[in-house]
Amino acid sequence: MKQLLKKIISLRTRQRIMSIIFGLWCAVCKCMPIKNRVLFYTIRAEGKLADNSKAVYDALDCDKAIFAHMLPHSLRLEFAARYQLLTSKVIVTDDYVRYMRWMNLRKNQQLIQIWHACGAFKKFGLDAPSRLSPAEEKATHAQYTAVAVTSESCRKYYAAAFGIDEKICLPLGLPRTDSVINQADTLRESVYSRHPEFIGKKLYLYCPTFREDDGQQIEYDPKIDWQKLSEALNDDEVFIIRRHPIMKYSLTDKEYSRIVDLSSESTLELTAASDVIITDYSSVIYDACLLDVPCVFYCPDYKNYERGFYLRFPEDLPGEMVTDCSALLDTIRKTAISPDKEKVKKFKADQLSACDGKSAERTAKLIKEYLK
Repeated sequence: MKQLLKKIISLRTRQRIMSIIFGLWCAVCKCMPIKNRVLFYTIRAEGKLADNSKAVYDALDCDKAIFAHMLPHSLRLEFAARYQLLTSKVIVTDDYVRYMRWMNLRKNQQLIQIWHACGAFKKFGLDAPSRLSPAEEKATHAQYTAVAVTSESCRKYYAAAFGIDEKICLPLGLPRTDSVINQADTLRESVYSRHPEFIGKKLYLYCPTFREDDGQQIEYDPKIDWQKLSEALNDDEVFIIRRHPIMKYSLTDKEYSRIVDLSSESTLELTAASDVIITDYSSVIYDACLLDVPCVFYCPDYKNYERGFYLRFPEDLPGEMVTDCSALLDTIRKTAISPDKEKVKKFKADQLSACDGKSAERTAKLIKEYLK
């Protein structure tokens, strides 16, 4: 029947029909009472909360609900999302809430954005290439009551990226960083418990981010001679690869004795256990700085990277940048022995001043005030 309807009715007509149906459903939902509860809306995990959302959820003692479903949403979930969004007094999200483009929240509702990334590093939202139009981007973010940021200096960047007033960008810190600061030893030990072979060795963690071309993900070639790198590593050195979650392909052509891919494991735990982080344009640098793990920036495609930066790249980075693979291992070893502590200190003061181990507590306090 579905296939028959698709043949009979054009896509544009079907979209118009569904828009009318959803509009009527929203009108019905707005006739229902607003519940004095906090709805946690996320598209970053299926059936559970992670990172920022989980930290705030655990810090709150009140009526709470969870809508955790990765896109695309089924028709049933589209109806459920609208119902929960329009009947919850406070909504907390850590990513885009696409439904905000098509419906207005009610008078006494509050929408809080606890964005999943630290600081202001890569450009995003209205400042970056997107499959959304500027109007769609603005509509997605226009109804925020508050946006949590990690420092005073980051406020202007989030305001520009979301197209919102800087006044609602509040330096509350990033909730998930509380565990980074308060549980560093536990995070480190969890890696050693799974990999006792790592004890006593120098761990170099490579965390490249994904690449895009005109807003579409493309496969990334890091231009590393893996055979040569493996042979150059000493017996007490391990090169660990942790790909970005949306990179579903292997970076190496085969297995190597001193190179291991642990992309299925926690980036945060691996970072805590590492001696040096090697990355490019990834926000993993923030966790590394909070854990006092030095960074090396390996960016062979620096001149062709599609997205811009809020900071001066590479001048403001908390570490040295390398563009040639032949210099990578020497730079890693040099950084492990003598990191640029002054650069790290300056970077943390500018980007992470509100991350003090109490971010979830501050965010929970703000939410409770909205519930009164």
